[in-house]
Amino acid sequence: MEKPDIGLKIHILSRQIKRKMDKLLYKYNITGVQSAILGYIYRKSKNGLVYSRDIEKEFDMRRATSAGILRLLEKQEMIVRTTENKDARLKSIILTEKALTFQKEVEKAIKENEMKLKEGLSKEDLENFSRIITQMSNNIK
Repeated sequence: MEKPDIGLKIHILSRQIKRKMDKLLYKYNITGVQSAILGYIYRKSKNGLVYSRDIEKEFDMRRATSAGILRLLEKQEMIVRTTENKDARLKSIILTEKALTFQKEVEKAIKENEMKLKEGLSKEDLENFSRIITQMSNNIK
């Protein structure tokens, strides 16, 4: 009996998930990294202001890289950067209504994908899968 190529199967599934998400991102002319940054701003802004240095730290980016991405997001009317009264050098990042609509669609798409992925699997199957995939991840580190 031939052993299954687990790495290939995981790679194929990952690409399938990415393609589904790319369709939504394409509609908004957003890249995966831009989407991840918008998601981060969305989550983080619930607890206070978000600054470019937060993004640099979270995504391990150079200042020039994050500035370029934020400039594009601003041009696409996804964010607005406002100067802080305390320190004119600090600019907080605020999501626009367009970005909030996008974020809601992304969350909906993720939930739908998760439900589709879990279709036909028992709670025990999912628990085993989670345990196994975590072990595989630890094995390859």
